[in-house]
Amino acid sequence: MYNKDMEFSIFTVVLVLNLLLGYKIPFQAEPTNIQVELIESQPISESQKILYTGTVRHIFFHSLIIYPKLAFSDSGFSAGYKDWMITRDEFQKILSELYKNDFILIDIKSLYSTDSDGLLIKKELYLPKGKKPLILSVDDLSYYPSLVGHGFADKLVLDIDGNVATEVVVENGKREITRDGDVVPILDDFVSSHPDFSLDGAKGIIATTGYHGILGYRTNNIKSIDYIKEVESAKKVVSRLESTGWRFANHSYSHSNAYLTGDITLEKVKMEAELWNKEVKPLVGETDIFIGPFGQIFTQNDPRREYLESVGFKVFCGVGMDKYLRYFPDALVMNRADIDGYRLLNSPHYLKEYFDVEKVIDPIRSL
Repeated sequence: MYNKDMEFSIFTVVLVLNLLLGYKIPFQAEPTNIQVELIESQPISESQKILYTGTVRHIFFHSLIIYPKLAFSDSGFSAGYKDWMITRDEFQKILSELYKNDFILIDIKSLYSTDSDGLLIKKELYLPKGKKPLILSVDDLSYYPSLVGHGFADKLVLDIDGNVATEVVVENGKREITRDGDVVPILDDFVSSHPDFSLDGAKGIIATTGYHGILGYRTNNIKSIDYIKEVESAKKVVSRLESTGWRFANHSYSHSNAYLTGDITLEKVKMEAELWNKEVKPLVGETDIFIGPFGQIFTQNDPRREYLESVGFKVFCGVGMDKYLRYFPDALVMNRADIDGYRLLNSPHYLKEYFDVEKVIDPIRSL
C-alpha cells in the first residue's frame, strides 16, 4: 500500500471542488532553462548484448509541472503539487543523470511471455555490458480538468511532423504546441538524441484511468457534441505513441479512494473493469498490465486479484522502494519507485542509486 497517497486523494478532491466553483488563475509562461548534455551515442546492435541477471528497476512519475511559480504559489494547492509532482526541469535533469549512471530503458514485455495454457514464462534479458535495466511509467495521464490552469499541459497532441507533443496554454490564454510540456515528448526527444538509452526503442508505460477520458481528451462524455472528434483525436495520438515505444496499462476506471483503503468490493472491481473495457480499451487496445491505484494490487489469492487475472491481466505493478519483482505461475508482480517532490525532499537516500537529488532538485522548491 502507498500510504502517503492518502494526502494526494484529499488534494485531488480539493482540486475538483475548486474547479466546480470556477476557480481560475492567470499565469505567465516560464521558458525552460535546462540544457540537457548531448552525448554522442549509437543504437545498440545484437552483438553488443549479454545475459543480464541483476535487479530490474521500475520508476514512475505523474504529469510534470511546467509553470512551478504558478503551481507552488497557490496556497490552496501548492502542498499537493510540491509533494506529488516534479517540475519539467527536474525531469530533464533526472533523464540526464539516469543516462550517465548507465541505466537503459526496457520494455516490460521483455521480462515475460505466456505458454499455451496462459502460464507465465520468465524471459532471459540481454543488455549491453554495464547497463542496468529500467522500466518507466507515467500515472494518470488524463490531464484531469482539476489541473487546468494550474501549471500543467492540457493534453497530448500531434505536432506538425506527426510526433507526440503537448498543448500548453501560455500567456494571455494563447495555446501553443510544445515539445517540453510533459514526460512523453521530453523522453521521446531524449531517446532520439541518446538511442543507447533505450533497448530496442522502448520508452515507457502510460497508466490510464477513464473517468475523465485519456490524454486530455474527454472520451468519457458520450453526450458531448465533440465526442466523436475527441475519440478520433485520441486514437491518432495513441497510434503514434504505440508505434514509438510506449505501452498502455489499466489504472482502474475511477482511481477511487476505496483502492487506497482496501475497501473496494469485488463487484466494484468488476464494474470498473467493464467500464474501462467499454470506454478506454477501444482507444488503447489490449493490455495485460494493471497498475494499481494508490499502489493497490491486492494479494495473491485475493478474489479481486483472481478476477483481474481471469480477465487477462498478467502484470501487477504496485508502489515501493524495495525493487520487489516476483514471478508467479499466473502473474508477474513488481513494485515501482515513486519519483516525486515528497521523495526528493524527505527521503532522497532511496534515490541515490538512480541519481543525486542535489543535482536535480529545482531551486524553486526552497523559495
